[in-house]
Amino acid sequence: MTSHVVAWLGTAGVAGLTAFSVTLLLTPVVRLAAVRLGWVGRPVEGRWGRRTIARLGGVGMFAGFLAAVSAWVPLDGPVRGLLLGTALVFGLGLLDDVRGIPASLKLVGQLLIGCVVVLNGIRIEFAPWPWLSIPLSVLWFVLVMNAFNLLDNMDGLAAGVGAIAAAFCALHAVLAQQWLVVSLDCILIGVCLGFLLFNFPPAKIFMGDSGSHVLGLNLAALALLGSWRDSTHLLSVLAVPSLVLAVPIFDTCFVTIQRLVHRQSPFIGGTDHVSHRLAVLGLSTRRTVLALYGMSACLGALSVASVFLKPLAALVIWLFVLIALVLVGLYLSRVKVYRLEERDAAADLSSVARPVTLIETMLLHKRRLLEILVDFAIVSGTYVGAYLLRFEGAMSGEAQRLIVQSLPVILVAKIGSFAACGLYRGVWRYLSLSDLTTVFRAVTLGSLGSLLALLYLWRFEGYSRAVLIIDWALTFLAVGGSRVVERLLDEWISAAAARGVPVLIIGAGDTGERVFRYLRHAARPTCRVVGFLDDDARKHGSLIHGCRVLGGRAKLASVLRDHQVRQVLVAVSDPPGALLEEVRCCCEPLGVTWKVVTAGIVNA
Repeated sequence: MTSHVVAWLGTAGVAGLTAFSVTLLLTPVVRLAAVRLGWVGRPVEGRWGRRTIARLGGVGMFAGFLAAVSAWVPLDGPVRGLLLGTALVFGLGLLDDVRGIPASLKLVGQLLIGCVVVLNGIRIEFAPWPWLSIPLSVLWFVLVMNAFNLLDNMDGLAAGVGAIAAAFCALHAVLAQQWLVVSLDCILIGVCLGFLLFNFPPAKIFMGDSGSHVLGLNLAALALLGSWRDSTHLLSVLAVPSLVLAVPIFDTCFVTIQRLVHRQSPFIGGTDHVSHRLAVLGLSTRRTVLALYGMSACLGALSVASVFLKPLAALVIWLFVLIALVLVGLYLSRVKVYRLEERDAAADLSSVARPVTLIETMLLHKRRLLEILVDFAIVSGTYVGAYLLRFEGAMSGEAQRLIVQSLPVILVAKIGSFAACGLYRGVWRYLSLSDLTTVFRAVTLGSLGSLLALLYLWRFEGYSRAVLIIDWALTFLAVGGSRVVERLLDEWISAAAARGVPVLIIGAGDTGERVFRYLRHAARPTCRVVGFLDDDARKHGSLIHGCRVLGGRAKLASVLRDHQVRQVLVAVSDPPGALLEEVRCCCEPLGVTWKVVTAGIVNA
């Protein structure tokens, strides 16, 4: 590492520390002033917060950013334009925080500020049509600003995700040896961390629009400055920035689509964001925020990995990330968050029958349509991925010609096979072994149909048998994996929520396993199984669906105390009287209820 690089990294570190210190020192002062002046956020119907919290945290964030940039970054070229844009967007957000401005007027202001930043040289570089980079760049800035504004819906969420995104932007800038951008990224990390100390759950102050706009504009700009390359493919240009900022962008797109589908305005606040739905499912505020931190970090790591891959391989990764986000969106869309849903359903039942339009029919079956589109993307991605794996990432012109020629045939054969085998009649949430068998049969028949079609149409000239074998394996893993996602998310949320009445099951046999499955899925979140007891020493310490067998019934009294159990279920066929008497003697003095369960369904 040269002395020049060490000097730049040292400067970037000091700049970040300056931003952190100024933000850390000013935020309590801003909080005190906001409380005295009455600039606080109060609980509002239809919003998530239930406490009165000081606003205007963006003032301290902007001051920290301005101080660090002025002290450690040369104010020339794009930096001057970014600083001007930051000042303007801070003023716009502050005005909205203090007095409130219409959404349409705020959008006009964001567009104009985006134009100011673009005119100073920060924009998407798109080689074939340079003029296209202007509107795309402006829309990119507006999208990310609004994405962080919407992401600021739970304590610590926007600031933490912003710090993680800025860290990956800095890493991309280091790889590209853009040391000026590294300094700016470190400053933004310092601002976010300095504010996060007062905003992490439970928050003492909110950043408000003034903070979320500053954060969004700078991350949008730095994601482009630290990672763009001249390219003839628009997706190649945007793949890395969109992965770095995937969490706020996904939240914005998901909420907008859900509100439009449920006839809600996308321009007002609500409790229908990704974070809110995770909380409704049972996660605490801290667990929700940490889960989204982890999601942001994983996507940022993928963005770094994509830099070392060839463009086509990077786009395949980007496609599978998109598929995964769609699957997560399908899962979260099940959560009931709109209060008007029941009223609208009742109104529909009482209304006079009228013709149903094509669009309404499509919306009625929107989940099936999305399942088909997901499989369409999976089949396309796995076929290209099979070629990349077969030829070790190198894609010759002849291979690309073969893909273009055969992909439509592959899609028809496989999607047709999926439909014929009944893949679109199952409910993913209740996936069973028979469903996976159906997936195996559908994928295998689709691959055989593809093979026969290629043989009939082109005599298999130029095609590789190894590619078709790899494609079959990838397709089975991807299609099967997409069906398992909902079950995995259910299991993870059940384990992470850790709330409900603590229940102990006595009996780690078939009956106990059926009772556990019922409690895990049907009774969630009212019950939480803390473990099993069983006299069979061979089962001690083993796991049943992730729940441990804690020991024999001799440990009953200690388990009741240690885990604060409130209910005991005896899941033993024809339990002996001595066992029931022992359970009664241990439970009744502690006020623990107990019952014998001999079937897989229980009222707990």
